Amino acid sequence: MEKAYDIKDLGLKLKGKGLDVAEEAAGVVFEAVADWVIESAQLSENKIDDLVAPILGAVKPYVLSQIDKIDGQPG
Repeated sequence: MEKAYDIKDLGLKLKGKGLDVAEEAAGVVFEAVADWVIESAQLSENKIDDLVAPILGAVKPYVLSQIDKIDGQPG
């Protein structure tokens, strides 16, 4: 480590401990939870949660792009 609190160095240390697997798992979990929330909002009688589907649909690509950065490697 060359500088204090270097995130890239932390990423390298964690990579050997399964960080790439954690990134994949986070993506799978987020997709499943997002789909479940959207489906539940559509089935719910509460009209307020109908706003969830379009909002979640709009932020989903951004969240997935952030999850893709967990291990510091694209893809």
